[in-house]
Amino acid sequence: MKRLNVIFVVLLTMLLAQVASAASNNLVTESEPVYPGDTIYVYVPIKNAGYGTFMEDVSVRLVPKDNASAKAVTLLNDIYSLGTINDWGDQRTAKFRIHVNPDAAEGDYYFDVYITSKGKQINTANQITPITTKLEDQILTIKGKPLIVLLNSTLGIVAPMSINKETLQLKNTGTGTVQNAVVEIKLAGTDMNTVFSILGGGTQFSLGNMKAGDEATITFNLAVDITARPGVYNLPLKITGLNNYSSDNYAGVVVAGTTNFEISYQETLGSFSLNVANVGISPASAVAVTLPRQKNFTSTGSSSSVLGNLNPGDYTSAIFQIAKTSGGGNALELEIQYTDTGGQRHTITKYLPVELSQAGAQTKSTSTNYTTWLLAAIVILVIYWQRSKITTYFQKQKGSK
Repeated sequence: MKRLNVIFVVLLTMLLAQVASAASNNLVTESEPVYPGDTIYVYVPIKNAGYGTFMEDVSVRLVPKDNASAKAVTLLNDIYSLGTINDWGDQRTAKFRIHVNPDAAEGDYYFDVYITSKGKQINTANQITPITTKLEDQILTIKGKPLIVLLNSTLGIVAPMSINKETLQLKNTGTGTVQNAVVEIKLAGTDMNTVFSILGGGTQFSLGNMKAGDEATITFNLAVDITARPGVYNLPLKITGLNNYSSDNYAGVVVAGTTNFEISYQETLGSFSLNVANVGISPASAVAVTLPRQKNFTSTGSSSSVLGNLNPGDYTSAIFQIAKTSGGGNALELEIQYTDTGGQRHTITKYLPVELSQAGAQTKSTSTNYTTWLLAAIVILVIYWQRSKITTYFQKQKGSK
């Protein structure tokens, strides 16, 4: 008899061990997929799997299994009462309201479900001690929301008729993964197609798979047309990937107002006038012209002159004193410095063919002027010293008449 009681207890324990179960290891959610920031219901189906056993006062508790799951999800209610599940095979569903935290990363999160109930056998009044069944590793899958943005770039100030090696740095600041991400610099079909060109392998660049927090860089050669007008331009960036991912960004670039100058000269007695004209399409600020040390010409006095601001079409002159070096050529070297509309300082070196009327026009004319004044002063002094003799001479001339 004792042996039969032992067998009965073992069988009863086995039955109670199977008193409740879940339909699967995946938590059923109100909507699919689940994204960060969502507030939804999670359903846990509970089935009476114990043969010949009632389940009374059934309560279900949902508990995050680990710290990552606890940080990803906030449980707005963690206990749900199901009442009584009488018949073997009957099923009730526990319902929990949860909030997925906005910064939750994409992935699977694990929860344990604790099912507590009282019970009794059929055809007997004997109550069974309350038991708790644990359903482990119930999975909640969170689908992240990726967002690839332009993090940094080397784009800054570029000049017309230039080729610039540029780098763009992009980052997935979202919570999901973008597979086979591609960034395209969309110049075609825009006004900028006539201003900029991407040299080399086209306008599309592969970023690969980008998980949350991943960064990627692309490098390209940006050519700027000679007719590019000064100003700020926004290069449009289109980023696409699998699962219909798409986002837009813009990369700013400044086309500096570089310009050009035309030079000429005019020689007059005692001076050499250098004419500078702004023949470009952009204003030039703080224009200055300098005559560097050179073998063809020498200069006396100041070798630099500030011309001020020159708008397109403006011109002005600078006066220098120069002399041709014996045996030197006729090319006068000069430098023009100016500040463009982007605030950058530029220096342009130019060579101007110069034919002076004399080998040292300025020096010689200056010397001639000094000699003339000296001779005049000497004559005046002689007349003053010999004034008495000169007076006597003129009086004798009058008396002889």
